[in-house]
Amino acid sequence: MFKPHLDKFGTEYPHWESALARFKAAHNQSDVARAMGIKPQLWINKLSVEQTGEPTVKNVIAAARVTGDHTLVQGLLLELDMSGIQLPKSNHAASQTPLTHQALEITATAGELARHAIEAQQTGQVNRQARDQAVNRATAMIGALALFVHDVEARFHAIPGITVAMDTLASSVVPGLTG
Repeated sequence: MFKPHLDKFGTEYPHWESALARFKAAHNQSDVARAMGIKPQLWINKLSVEQTGEPTVKNVIAAARVTGDHTLVQGLLLELDMSGIQLPKSNHAASQTPLTHQALEITATAGELARHAIEAQQTGQVNRQARDQAVNRATAMIGALALFVHDVEARFHAIPGITVAMDTLASSVVPGLTG
């Protein structure tokens, strides 16, 4: 049988509660509720940790669809020690962004996260806003990495002749070219 655990802040589901807070701060919940087709006060109550009602799976999906914000989904997954990324809706085609630009963006984000980590270590504390920014940036970076992998796959599988030729050249012994 499942026994709930409390984290050091006394909450059972810290990732979910953090996701609720971030989602509520990022959007006008009355507008979100109307777009989802439910009564605004009902939706606002479902997002409150003090209330007994909670969003249903369908509510979380609808909220993500109408806002484009997957914070609630990420919070749920983190409670299960998982993470998710949004897949491209590109029919397996690579994006038009050059791979070098994508790699530099990923590297810049990693540097920004490292800076936040160093600051947190030096001060010994992190406020809610800094934590939320770090979580959002890290989640975005995971997505950027997944898209980078997708684009590498899509671009190099799109030209199989060149890919096979490059693989053959790389693994073959060619006098003067290989050692």
